Amino acid sequence: MPDYGLVFVSDGERMNFCLSDLVPPLRWSDAARITTLADRPGLPDAWWRTLPLHRVLAVLDAEALGDLLTELALDHWPAAAVGDVLPALHVLDPDEADDPQVAIALDRAGSWHGLLALSGRELADQPFVKARPVLTALFTAVFLRMSPDEAEPVSEPISERVEDPPDEEVAEQPEHEVPDIPELIDAAFGGLDDQTWMVAQNRVFADEPSDPEQLARLLAVHPAVIHDLEAALRDRLSRWLALPEAKPYNEHLAWLTDTFGAAVPKERFVTAAEWHGRELRSLEVPAWRFVLATLPGHRLFGDWLVAGDIEELRERTRSLIASAERPPTVPRALEMIGSLGIRPDVARQWLESVPQLRAQKASEIAPDRQQDRQQDRQQDRQQDRQQVGLKDVALTRRCFRQPDGRWWLRVDVSGDHLQGGEVPLPSGFAAYVGLAPGEDRTVRSAAGEVGLSWHARPALGSLQRILSEVSAEEGSHIFLTLSEEGMLRVRHLPAANGGDETSRALRLVGYTAPSGTPEQAARVIATRVGLSAPVGRPELLARLRERGDRDLLTLLG
Repeated sequence: MPDYGLVFVSDGERMNFCLSDLVPPLRWSDAARITTLADRPGLPDAWWRTLPLHRVLAVLDAEALGDLLTELALDHWPAAAVGDVLPALHVLDPDEADDPQVAIALDRAGSWHGLLALSGRELADQPFVKARPVLTALFTAVFLRMSPDEAEPVSEPISERVEDPPDEEVAEQPEHEVPDIPELIDAAFGGLDDQTWMVAQNRVFADEPSDPEQLARLLAVHPAVIHDLEAALRDRLSRWLALPEAKPYNEHLAWLTDTFGAAVPKERFVTAAEWHGRELRSLEVPAWRFVLATLPGHRLFGDWLVAGDIEELRERTRSLIASAERPPTVPRALEMIGSLGIRPDVARQWLESVPQLRAQKASEIAPDRQQDRQQDRQQDRQQDRQQVGLKDVALTRRCFRQPDGRWWLRVDVSGDHLQGGEVPLPSGFAAYVGLAPGEDRTVRSAAGEVGLSWHARPALGSLQRILSEVSAEEGSHIFLTLSEEGMLRVRHLPAANGGDETSRALRLVGYTAPSGTPEQAARVIATRVGLSAPVGRPELLARLRERGDRDLLTLLG
């Protein structure tokens, strides 16, 4: 679960923050134009940024405040993810949002994280989901947790808020004392302007960076402004790392790199130093996120911090195990992957985390080298899998990485699908969702169970009921993935009616917001086909040709 640096107060404890501290869109919106905020009886002007929340709750109870925030989310920030409107939802126990409408939405989304990743507009597009009562229930649950037993009456406006001590206190320490690392960071980044601060929170130091186009819409600026602000902030970060005063921090980074090796579980990284879990006062993010953004060569992939690309390391692991003359014992396998830079203390975790080992999964590695028959059978399975030639999902046609971090397969609905025919799956996507050659299994969906199989080819069973529920027609699109809990998630996009070629190309990768310029569209598509660094048009077209996305190539020319 992402750490948003938020804690719920105990009953009766006074909260020294206001609504705009909890709702980031209020920080960058022109609240003066939001009429629903103004003229609230019993509340002063600009109460959302001046009045501590416990005093607001003395006038607007939790349900009324939840209803107000729902109205704002749907009317003013429909493109913002629910979890971005009220980040405290990420640390809420889902059981506290016990509401039938939330249960339906959660079932559709497949997971709590998936639900919070949906925007208000996307939530409203879900079949059988009523966005307004869902949002009201979610927001109200948070405000109920924050409501004190006895709220103070509001007698007069609050003209001043209690602020943290100024950053200058760090510089006033005696010269012989070395400030601790969080203080070094706060001293360097304590004076960011509002827009740069938002880019820091939502892009540079975010657990899951926001889409630049979405952030630009929320800030009411051109997307190029977001890219320029991010580039300037990263440059400022690089220049700070080169300064002599950053030496203690750089020594910490060197120690982490040496300690972690090629891969380490996220939990170990977060707890590697006591101060990693502290919130940086200047940026209002946990310190470990700052460390992650500056750790050279390492990237976070789900629950693992990896030097380089996780899929490449997984493939090297599979190849190493598969190349053994006979399936190795567990101790031997753990010893072998040490050559890949995997430290012994995390080797077993890493081995168990690698899907589709070509020789066998970790649990199938021969426990006894004397069991020759079992080893021979495993060797046969190894050869069968090697003949399949599994592809990287990033190089698989019609597979796109969505903002939730998962890869989704686009299926162009045909008459056969509508009549109940099976849905062929590319082998790269089948491997990504954990299906192995020769395997049959059943997965849950919002419309019942669906079969997955890989015999002559990978395939998904009939989606006729799901297609009927979403009113799919021939020529429309559905995007499929499996949640971390193994739930089949389905998103439907009706067939495009007209529109320019750029908009149609974006729709084929699952992007439905206004297209902007061709350059901006190219950046979106590049990200969704797995190109992490900024790339030019030739590199994007080369990747599309490599993947076989001829429809996108035709539209992009």
